[in-house]
Amino acid sequence: MSQSWKSLWKSECGKAIPIYRVLVPESVNQGIMKAWNARGYRYTAGAPSAIMLTGGMRRNLFRSSVLFKGGTGAGTAVTAGFAAPGGLALVSGFADAALTFGALGGVTAVGTGVFAAVTGPKYFRDPKRLSRKNRQKVGQAQWITPASLGFQPGRKEGRDTDEQRLFHLAVAIARKIVRTRAWTHPILRDHVSRVDLDHTVASIGVRLTELVRLREEIESIRDAGTAKSVETYLSKLSVAFTSMANRVLSMHEYYERLTELDQQLMLLHNSERSRELGDRVLDVLSRTAADDSADWQFRELRIDAESQSSVISGLVAELDQTADDFDDFDTRLAAAQESIDALESSPPASKDDRSLE
Repeated sequence: MSQSWKSLWKSECGKAIPIYRVLVPESVNQGIMKAWNARGYRYTAGAPSAIMLTGGMRRNLFRSSVLFKGGTGAGTAVTAGFAAPGGLALVSGFADAALTFGALGGVTAVGTGVFAAVTGPKYFRDPKRLSRKNRQKVGQAQWITPASLGFQPGRKEGRDTDEQRLFHLAVAIARKIVRTRAWTHPILRDHVSRVDLDHTVASIGVRLTELVRLREEIESIRDAGTAKSVETYLSKLSVAFTSMANRVLSMHEYYERLTELDQQLMLLHNSERSRELGDRVLDVLSRTAADDSADWQFRELRIDAESQSSVISGLVAELDQTADDFDDFDTRLAAAQESIDALESSPPASKDDRSLE
């Protein structure tokens, strides 16, 4: 990879404030994500901007919920309002007043029941609704944010980390990937080169978060006796970080390949559009000019079928090459995880060991 991740970060997002909130897909179930999708929440890695809606995401705040809960709640309150004075009137010996309040309470109770029977099914079948079990699980959702990667805003007390910069770059690349024509084109829908972008970016964020926390813990035990061991541990962490950096650079190569596919898709679109226009021109000329003149004009305007076939062949070749470039993604991730696991499982150096060093 010819370009370093730092130079790429400077060109892509060096002057931009990191604003992102990426969900780790494995931290919630499909039911929660379907409800969030129905509500229009933007929580994916390629979302143009993050919605900082932490409290509202675990609540059922939408139209059918307001109608059902608000209507039944108001009906219940009105029914109770008639029942209370009716009970007092009955205790006080005013039977006629008690019957009046009781009748009014009964009417409101029936009305509330009918309203609940009408609006209830709409609410419980609403795709935006979170069940009680899922509302409890929403609190367990894991998010990758600048703060979780060690970023603190501010001029005097502000700080940043390489892990945050690298993940910021990954998010910027993901947002550019989803804006390409090739990413949403039907020809890529079932192709092997299509990657799970949310899982890819989130897995990078999880690993980088682990690196930040582990490095802070290692730095906290630095003293004259542990300095050498700390430097050894940090050098192991740099190996895992380099693996993540290579993964982000591979994402950028994938984006560059998609932009090349964009150009070919545009050629393909223009070719098909030209053929349609040629058919229309031929139809006009056949009705307004001689047949030989129409045929000659048509040959001048129409793009031959061989040209379109070559564009399609080149497109398929590019797709196959892009798929080959992503074969080592899981290998790099596994290598980085092994480095972290080895570091976490290695026992700290004892005093006797440090004296021998």
